[in-house]
Amino acid sequence: MSSYWSDFPGIPEALEKVSGIIRSSSESQNPIISEGLSSLFNGKGKLLRPGLFMLAAQFGKPQEKHYKLAASLEMLHMATLIHDDVIDDSPMRRGVPAVHTRYGKRDAVLIGDYLLSRCFILTAEYTSPQNAVNLAKLISTICLMEIEQNNDRFRSNTSLRTYMRKILGKSALLFSLACYAGAFEAKASRDTCERLRRIGYNIGIAFQIIDDILDYAGKQDLVRKPLGNDISSGLITLPVLCALPLDNTGTLQEIFSRASFTPEEGAVIFNLVNNSGGVEAAGKYAEKYTNRALREISALPPGKNRDMLDTLTRRLLIRDK
Repeated sequence: MSSYWSDFPGIPEALEKVSGIIRSSSESQNPIISEGLSSLFNGKGKLLRPGLFMLAAQFGKPQEKHYKLAASLEMLHMATLIHDDVIDDSPMRRGVPAVHTRYGKRDAVLIGDYLLSRCFILTAEYTSPQNAVNLAKLISTICLMEIEQNNDRFRSNTSLRTYMRKILGKSALLFSLACYAGAFEAKASRDTCERLRRIGYNIGIAFQIIDDILDYAGKQDLVRKPLGNDISSGLITLPVLCALPLDNTGTLQEIFSRASFTPEEGAVIFNLVNNSGGVEAAGKYAEKYTNRALREISALPPGKNRDMLDTLTRRLLIRDK
């Protein structure tokens, strides 16, 4: 686990337990599965989703089962990362070769499926029926959004509304479920649960927008994956959508008028997005959703838990990886 949570009392210890549960719950005698997952487990991820779950649980009465439920959310996230890398043909993940680059796409998909199955086992044993249903609905939504995203590659006529719907399904709903389920399973008040659901939603939207921005403006050694990977895959994200009306040369629109573009044209798009103000314009959207989350957080019961959630939210906006 990374040192990301070192300033949040009690959370690093909780996430160490979560990490141990992930490892033990994902053990397999099959060497391909075992070795394929080891890089993800040792990749020093932030564990944001289980961290949010454990933070949200502090607004109620935390129980031992919450470590297992937090682990199941991270296992779901890990499975989607493996599948995403296959779909996007991304060579790196968390600074190391992606699973499919080492074992092939067929085995990578099956490793992701295996991790999903272990996630469901934990969920079935330890969560409420309603949150089990919520998780199943979330997975179906993630799949639908991935299909839509794949169909919309190289299409510059993607609307802002369509983009937001995609990142809601691909990212924000999992953040929202982590916050809601943590509070719900800890028997927090209904008002607190619903407020945390909205907080997770807004944090998730802002987080994904910043992720998309970092693909253009991040630092290669910190992001730990190739910059410009989105556009080389034909993914039209918010920085591109914001750059299109700002590009006075008309070059972006001209490139996107074709069904696809060359790697050289991809490099042109990358530079134009950075130079036209597309990155800065996209950052305003991330700031808007972060501020929405902060307003909701300010209405939570006062105390160290609210303060930690406020600090985390601000930190997620100002990041370079």
